[in-house]
Amino acid sequence: MVPESVLHTNIYDLLEIVKSIKNPFSRENFMAKVKPAFGDGTFLWYNLGNGIASYTYAYELSQDTVATLYSDVAGAVLVFNLGDDFTHAYQNGTKYVIKKNSFFIGFSSHAFEMKICMSKSKQYKTVNVGIKEELLLRLIAHYGDMYAKMVNDTRLNGYAILEGGEIDRVWMHLLNMFPFHEMDENLLHIMKLEGHIMHLVHDTIVCVMRMMDKMNNLNLDIAKINSLERARNIIHNEYDKELSIKQIAYRSAINECYLKKDFKAYYGMTVYEMLQTQRLAMAKQLLEKPMSVKEVSSKVGYKHSGHFSKLFMERFGVSPSIYRKQFH
Repeated sequence: MVPESVLHTNIYDLLEIVKSIKNPFSRENFMAKVKPAFGDGTFLWYNLGNGIASYTYAYELSQDTVATLYSDVAGAVLVFNLGDDFTHAYQNGTKYVIKKNSFFIGFSSHAFEMKICMSKSKQYKTVNVGIKEELLLRLIAHYGDMYAKMVNDTRLNGYAILEGGEIDRVWMHLLNMFPFHEMDENLLHIMKLEGHIMHLVHDTIVCVMRMMDKMNNLNLDIAKINSLERARNIIHNEYDKELSIKQIAYRSAINECYLKKDFKAYYGMTVYEMLQTQRLAMAKQLLEKPMSVKEVSSKVGYKHSGHFSKLFMERFGVSPSIYRKQFH
């Protein structure tokens, strides 16, 4: 059987503009559709006119596609992935997988190029916010020297990434308010959307500044920060499995010794302390459902319910059986 060919194209060749709206202060918004020959879906662009623009897309492609994206505008983009996983492939040969319900902050130079690798029949859905470099530098002026180092890395490789991890519930609620399929022409509605965009920008910039503080204070670079974020994500997503330091270090692309030392310094707790915290937090939620203490204990990764009950009591000041009775 001959494998189906992969489509190689420019990302913008997949789209055709179907609506364009000019608002006051040179803010031009537009809506594009995926061309029927390539699939089905929508791309919405909102320009706030202040160095910030937001774009959302929701589409499905009819064949495996590698789409090239070029940009001559330096700055940062906040990417929140609400759909299936997809991959970014960069000019230096590295690849970055964007997981469902996760976000990251990407920095690009004036000569940025990457390829977006997508599979047919998958559901792709993201919210993206672009910030021009001039504005970004003013927003994080206190971290000018630190950002300059990141810019140097960006210019060497064409890009740099700060992993954000899993999207929390507050942000998820906000992201679900973004339109994906139709462009709203009501100016009051657009102003409300712009408020959501600014909320995302504010919270994400605060997140970036916290990371930069830690990078500076702990003498960490982006690669180590990303490895620590990957380790945290493994713990948060796979808390119910048997996880060893060796496994986590290998999957996070970091030396075991550095993982132990830097994880504690960066997060204020050891790997095992975070694992236990996550397990007990999830157990608390499960005990509110019609499940026995033994079932919950097993479901969050504890082999012995007696050991689980002891840890739960120490953490929350109440036994899991008594906590469960409040709901059942």
